[in-house]
Amino acid sequence: MNLVIFGVVFILSGSIYVWKPTIFRRGPWMKTSIAIRTLSEDNYVRYMRGLGVVSVIAGVALIVAGILRLAWLA
Repeated sequence: MNLVIFGVVFILSGSIYVWKPTIFRRGPWMKTSIAIRTLSEDNYVRYMRGLGVVSVIAGVALIVAGILRLAWLA
């Protein structure tokens, strides 16, 4: 069941990155994030959207693994 919960969290966070990639481009992250400091605005948006897509795919994989594990244990 933990895998399914982690999968949902990954999907939600990935969806936020795809929907609003510049959400962390203000505040204290401006000075601490290497990606924000080194990438241009367009490249940063591409990077965050790519990270969001990877998170969504990882979340789906975790949910599938969790469901298969529950089915195998039953």
